[in-house]
Amino acid sequence: MNDEPPYPQNPPADQPKTGSGSEALNTRIYHSEIDPELKTKALLQMCEAIKGNGLKNEDVDITAYDGETLEFLAITEMKLDTKLSIKRQAGKITGPTLVANAGAFQEAVNKETYKITHSLDVVERIRDAVLERPDKGLCLKNILIKLPFLHKDFVTHEPCSACASKGKITCVRCHGKGREPCPRCHARGSETCPTCGGRQYILGPNNQNQQCMRCNGTGRIGCSQCHESREVQCAMCKAVGTMQCRQCNGHAWNSVLCRAEINPVGLYSFDRTTIPQQALEKLDLLGSDIQHHSNIQIIHRHKELEQERNDISIPYHIKVPMAHVTFMLKEKLEIPAFLFGTQAKLYDMPPFLEKITAPGIKALKAAAMGQGDAASLIQKAGRYRTLREILLATSKLGPKKTLKVIEEKNPIGLSEDTTRKLVLMACKAIGFLGKKPRQISIALGLLITAGLGAFYWYIGKAALLPYLPHTNNIALLTDGIAGLTALGAG
Repeated sequence: MNDEPPYPQNPPADQPKTGSGSEALNTRIYHSEIDPELKTKALLQMCEAIKGNGLKNEDVDITAYDGETLEFLAITEMKLDTKLSIKRQAGKITGPTLVANAGAFQEAVNKETYKITHSLDVVERIRDAVLERPDKGLCLKNILIKLPFLHKDFVTHEPCSACASKGKITCVRCHGKGREPCPRCHARGSETCPTCGGRQYILGPNNQNQQCMRCNGTGRIGCSQCHESREVQCAMCKAVGTMQCRQCNGHAWNSVLCRAEINPVGLYSFDRTTIPQQALEKLDLLGSDIQHHSNIQIIHRHKELEQERNDISIPYHIKVPMAHVTFMLKEKLEIPAFLFGTQAKLYDMPPFLEKITAPGIKALKAAAMGQGDAASLIQKAGRYRTLREILLATSKLGPKKTLKVIEEKNPIGLSEDTTRKLVLMACKAIGFLGKKPRQISIALGLLITAGLGAFYWYIGKAALLPYLPHTNNIALLTDGIAGLTALGAG
């Protein structure tokens, strides 16, 4: 590799062991003051949740707020994983690193691994590549990270054993003679006379047999291919006696290529025993998205310390705010919540929207069961924003898509089970709403058809017949046209 960073010299015979990054990393937990702006963000989230659901912003208040910023250290350690792939190729291949023999491949790979872990430039390049990933190396669980710039090619040259390093072998067809038995006469030197077919005689004048003039009555002539020499030039070696070795393609040497794919395997860890359980659950829930909900600083160790280590690691200093919040709705409904992250996301909240929209849910349930006027019941349920969104989404989308849309628009206040039930109730209620207009339209169509038929039979037919020509089937034809017209109008 032309662009690879400089490597140190080969390792000494006895290399002292050094501790891993996780052992040297201080994983103590610190608690500091929380940003007061997060309290305002939490209140805005609550106001957004109750908006249009029967309450106003003045009806929401925070009665308790106990927050702090959780600071802890985490680390992503990377161990190098090596995968070797070996193949043979004819000739002396140049370019890859040359080793003495195929048995020295593993030793060469071990030296290369040592160089990688002890080169500050290479280690820094690996860290930069990991930090450029979308997950920034966070929450990796033995994930292999492919880095092509760490891959290394080795080669060793071996003399070809098939040709004894000559590039040529004795012709297997003629065994080095350069000639082979004639395939036409089978090494007899003669062939059957084509004129008499070996019968020695041909049919002459007056249908009498006469001696064949071509073979002089012998029935055979000299072979036209070998000219009675009984041997011809070998078709495989062209009379040379040798042929190119197929194993080395005439190069007399073979190359054994070893492709060493050296890639880091990342493992993210931190001290889980000192973090509060509720915060630990949210860290596991967010995964690598914690980078969007916290302040993370990459720790760069001093160069003198780096030279004493043989590990590849990325230490993180993570600051994430958290708080226990209690909301009060209309001075009578208390709602506890857990605030976590710089976006002030609220977790572990009871389904309070089910309580403040209870009248609308009751009306929607009655409409879904066909109890009463579906239109008026749906109108009553639609007074609440959340239920109105469910009804509108259900009328346009299917139940599955509606469920996803409602969960995105209402991240707090509704349980997943209740949301699913409300979507199903909305589907049934809309179904009942569509039955009544259909029944009315069918009844009106029947009334129109019957009215037009009665008008024609009692009034129109008697007034129309005097103006029509007097034929046998004119009355039947008129009745048919009138009937079709009435059905079409209906």
